[in-house]
Amino acid sequence: RNGQISRVIDISATQGHIVPTCITEHNGNFFVGNLGTFPIVAGSEKVFEITPKGDISVARSGLTTVVGVTFDRQGRLYVLQNTTGKNNADPTPGTGKIVRIDANGDRVDIAEHLFLPTAMTFGPDGALYVSNVGFGPPPLGLGQVLKIQVP
Repeated sequence: RNGQISRVIDISATQGHIVPTCITEHNGNFFVGNLGTFPIVAGSEKVFEITPKGDISVARSGLTTVVGVTFDRQGRLYVLQNTTGKNNADPTPGTGKIVRIDANGDRVDIAEHLFLPTAMTFGPDGALYVSNVGFGPPPLGLGQVLKIQVP
């Protein structure tokens, strides 16, 4: 907040090569999602909670290729997964998904069949904005931004 930068944690020191991809702040702690390594193993990735002192714990597990994390105004966690499905060892178009995870752990699919999404955020209008078609050779990599009204 004052412009100074300092290391909070070296995630690889305790978690290994998990490929952290995204971070958000909520209630004073950091939430970090991880992509994982290839080949993709469905359900093997996590969202970690990290305190400002550098303590790390698993906030949510059972996820796949996490590339975005954010919270809504009610404090519910949204997780963007680039590729889902049990038989997708590599990034697979049309299998991306956003899941909302409530404080009690209940999960609700918010959007499915996304095409290699790469990031998301809530706009001031309360809608969720998602970068879709985030990579791939042309014409696949041309990209788009989706606006999703969240129930």
